Amino acid sequence: MIDLSKPELLGELAERHIRGRDGLPDAIARALREAIFEGVFAANERLHQDDIAQQFGVSRVPVREALAKLVTEGLAVQRFNKGIRVAPLSRADFQDIMELRALLEPNALRLSAPHLGAADYDEAERILEQVRPSALGSEAAASHWMFHNRLYSRSGRPRLLAQISSLQIAINRYVLPIWRTVGLSSDWGDTHHEIVYALRSGDVDEAARMTGAQIEHAMHRMIDQLPMTVSMDEED
Repeated sequence: MIDLSKPELLGELAERHIRGRDGLPDAIARALREAIFEGVFAANERLHQDDIAQQFGVSRVPVREALAKLVTEGLAVQRFNKGIRVAPLSRADFQDIMELRALLEPNALRLSAPHLGAADYDEAERILEQVRPSALGSEAAASHWMFHNRLYSRSGRPRLLAQISSLQIAINRYVLPIWRTVGLSSDWGDTHHEIVYALRSGDVDEAARMTGAQIEHAMHRMIDQLPMTVSMDEED
């Protein structure tokens, strides 16, 4: 549950992300992503460049670049005479993202598995331990994706990995609120560890099968908790 008001939370996100090593547009984009994931900005809410620039203490130029990144990622949409708005949420969009993940991620794992070693498996499991059921926020989601991406990292397919990363960013808007409402499934940790166990044992087919099954299970578990659709015609 978010206790801070929108200006306070945006200010905290701005300070934290702009202190990082990324360029200014990237830092603002990361802060705005987190704000969207945390529900600071609602679906269809307009993202006003001037307000954001003032909140972050920057000019409109890096904000414009940051918003363009969000549009490219599908987190925001640009509508004629309505500016840039947070993208709507719907079951159809959620299902589209999850079905693409189920196609791409097992394939990435199959390509990567022959080049993975004990150090990769140890690091993946170390990352997984950072996901705590008592703190299911953006950091937990980031660790979850880091776990999977560590296992995909040796696929030698940069375009494939870029597509997977984009889908993971988009799905956070759906996953995080449901995680906070109903928590993780009872076997969530076990199924992730079992993927690593199968890889350590040399059973790549089983690891890939479990990865796809995990995505399908998550889709069916969550989809009924989502709105059918959200209109883009809402005004400020």
